[in-house]
Amino acid sequence: MFSKLLPSALLPTLLISFFASATQIDRRSVGALTPLSSKTKVCNILDYGAVADNSTDIGPAIKSAFASCAISGRATIYIPPGSYSLQTGVVLNKGSSYAFQIDGLITLTSNGSFSGNAIVIENASDVEVFSSNGLGAINGQGYITRLTSSGQNARLLRLVSCTSISIHDLIFVDSPTFHLVFNSVSNMEAYHITIRGPSLGGTDGIDVACTDNCYLHDIEVTNRDECISVKSPSQNVLIEDVYCNQSSGMSIGSLTADADTAAAISNITMRNIYIHQCTQMLMIKTFPGGTGATGYVKDSVFENFWAYDTTYGLDIDQYWESHTTPNTGAVALSGLTFKNWTGTVDNGLSRGPIVIGGSNVVPLTDIMLSDFSMWTVNENKILNQCKNVYGTGYCAATSTAAALAAFTTTVTTTSPPAGFTSPTSPAWGVAGYGITIPIPVYTPAVFWSPVSSGVANSLFPFCAGFDDIGSE
Repeated sequence: MFSKLLPSALLPTLLISFFASATQIDRRSVGALTPLSSKTKVCNILDYGAVADNSTDIGPAIKSAFASCAISGRATIYIPPGSYSLQTGVVLNKGSSYAFQIDGLITLTSNGSFSGNAIVIENASDVEVFSSNGLGAINGQGYITRLTSSGQNARLLRLVSCTSISIHDLIFVDSPTFHLVFNSVSNMEAYHITIRGPSLGGTDGIDVACTDNCYLHDIEVTNRDECISVKSPSQNVLIEDVYCNQSSGMSIGSLTADADTAAAISNITMRNIYIHQCTQMLMIKTFPGGTGATGYVKDSVFENFWAYDTTYGLDIDQYWESHTTPNTGAVALSGLTFKNWTGTVDNGLSRGPIVIGGSNVVPLTDIMLSDFSMWTVNENKILNQCKNVYGTGYCAATSTAAALAAFTTTVTTTSPPAGFTSPTSPAWGVAGYGITIPIPVYTPAVFWSPVSSGVANSLFPFCAGFDDIGSE
């Protein structure tokens, strides 16, 4: 399926890079430790009071199934196919060696009591959250909140202080705020995730703060804020094969330089990223503050980015949201490689493929800009701009001075790169979704087929074909 989604001209380059690019994660250690085949005790929420009528609150049933059945391990919380209503927040605290199999549609009410989160899994290990039939979905119905100002602000799924976790083959739709959030997780794998949010800020697709060893791949996001955003602290993260549609693209941050909250991000690899009409291909955003170099983003690689008609390409802003004070320090950005970027920006004269606004106090160092084969949809030239950037390539400057001076360099290009072929709009590049109308759950079809049939379906095969879950 991967090859069907890509421009054919990119495949050789991406395959070479796949084998050549070093990453800092141990893929053997990511994800749940216990196989699903060993989580054979089925905790069916229908046995704990749930009803698939899209009316009865299933929050209490999920919590009962967890507390009475799953928390002891070797178990699977099972939500069978059907339509369900969630009206109260669910917190599953502690537990290990269990699975959460969501094969139905969970719809949040606009006036529910969630305390900011619909479902939270915290302080857990060896947990797998998945769908076996491709119909597992959580719909936040954020459009109703925006119409009625109800104040419902639930993140759809949040995992906090968890290790050895897997999440896959799920659909997240129309959160009033963020869709999928990982806080302080390690040895985590997330894949085959589809996110459909509105054309509105504040609706991040995935936010991840990874303490160590996380692998996110094969993900599609349509929204108007971050596609996937890496937060602090994070280290040893590989993100690849991601499709960002109409969003704000990939990001790191925003990050502060205050001593008590200083950024700590290192060894991040983003590669094979596909951008369709997004605000940026990648943004790194930090606020000024602190004294001198306070916090860091370092030793990371961003390669094989492809874009069709993006507003910005590489956008680094160390005075995020026009904050210019206190201009006493900054997050130090160093050892960052950006290579093999191709595609088009909308207006290369006003917003070139490379726009780096570095700190006047702590310049960027050891930055490599390589192989940007990009051109503009409008105008007839592109302006790449580097402010206080030291390294190699394009507008970066080299220096051996002990004290690096502040500077701005603009490089103007008046013709497309040699051999440049303008990209065409991809089949997966659909129009953005409205903010006050329902967002479809199951159309268009997701990119991937489920990888596991799940324990519950193998024990109760009569449920596997049930698809009476509405026409969303």
